[in-house]
Amino acid sequence: MNGRVPAILLSLICFLTLSASHVESARTFHWYNALFVFGDSFADTGNFPKSDLSEVTRQWYQPYGSSHGFLQDPTGRFSNSYVQSDFIAKILGRSEAPQTYRATKGNYADNLGVNFAVGGAGVFEVPRKAPTLATQIDSFKKMLEGGDVAKWRLEESAALVAISGNDYARVANMSGSESEILGFIGNVTDEIARGVARLRGLGVAKVLVNNLHPLGCTPWQARPSNYTKCNARGNMAAEFHNGGLGKKLNASDNVYLVDLNRAFTNIVDPSDDPHDVPQVAKRFEEKLKPCCNSIDPSGYCGQVDEDGGAQYTVCSNPEKHFFWDDVHPTQAGWEAVMQQLEQDIKDFLHISY
Repeated sequence: MNGRVPAILLSLICFLTLSASHVESARTFHWYNALFVFGDSFADTGNFPKSDLSEVTRQWYQPYGSSHGFLQDPTGRFSNSYVQSDFIAKILGRSEAPQTYRATKGNYADNLGVNFAVGGAGVFEVPRKAPTLATQIDSFKKMLEGGDVAKWRLEESAALVAISGNDYARVANMSGSESEILGFIGNVTDEIARGVARLRGLGVAKVLVNNLHPLGCTPWQARPSNYTKCNARGNMAAEFHNGGLGKKLNASDNVYLVDLNRAFTNIVDPSDDPHDVPQVAKRFEEKLKPCCNSIDPSGYCGQVDEDGGAQYTVCSNPEKHFFWDDVHPTQAGWEAVMQQLEQDIKDFLHISY
């Protein structure tokens, strides 16, 4: 046996089950053997090791994960619950994102894929030493070469590349001249495009690539206005990034640009005309103010003092807040974003069910 029989049988079972339930519409389900995830905190589900509480490890402490349903304890996700990679996995028919790369060492079953994303990562080195996109792809390549990931699985595989602005927030001097900013943005988008090309070269069938959400609308940027308006400079940087990335990716049948910018903007920065406000924006009472808000403007969600006293407040209705902390959406926020994008992603992946 060549190792493909179980997957073929699983695909057949899935096909027959779905065909029976949708016989009238004659729809089919395109089976994907594995999902591979790369990027940062928008996709990380627990790759950064837990250690003493700090801004870097806050995702492992309360109140993170406090609304995760059956998982009451923090799971290493930068949210009160699920993050983007979980919703991508759900589109593929899974319950949540694949296991983390950190959890695969010595215990890998080669079944549903691997999540390499680490909070704080970018395409260049950052102070917290999170592995860059290239380093994450190196780890993926080593798993392929070592046989931990069967190459035949890549024939029907999908990858998510989630790079969300850490290079700009932590490295770039965004107060520099326009030419300096544009030059740095060009370097960042070049590296993302190289990463995507590497994944395709390694055999990944379909690659989903996030564009940049409106950076100026994150609570981190909106706090100076008491969460009443977005920062125009941050949003302009995101537009430059997205324009360059779109040109460099050469989107084809195998690479798809996930328009987070549009989906976020529809919610957090909709039209001033009440008649033009998208329905999705009406779900949230608070669009720019985070549910978990640090008392210290330079502090972080989950921070405590020397006596263990909370240096943050948590809202009672996270489902009505788009943002969970200073930069990350709540589960409700991610759900609203991904519902806008789901059909386009399904069309790209040829999924219909």
